[in-house]
Amino acid sequence: MERRVKLRTLNPNITCKICDGYFIDATTVTECLHTFCKSCLVKHLEENKTCPTCENVIHQSHPLQYISFDRTMQDIVYKLVPNLQE
Repeated sequence: MERRVKLRTLNPNITCKICDGYFIDATTVTECLHTFCKSCLVKHLEENKTCPTCENVIHQSHPLQYISFDRTMQDIVYKLVPNLQE
């Protein structure tokens, strides 16, 4: 049985809370599991050491060691928004 879901209902789960766009190089904070675009998150962490969503401190001196590329999330975004990858 096939069920159609409107993309806008999924948008809150596949968009970056920093830029409001679809995830590009989806990157997850390992401390709290919130996901953002890699470039958005890295830029945010240059000034702040907290998660942009929950404001938990990621790591005072080395926050970039506590983020990781989320291949599964990025694959989901590319499947839902096929022209995004181009």
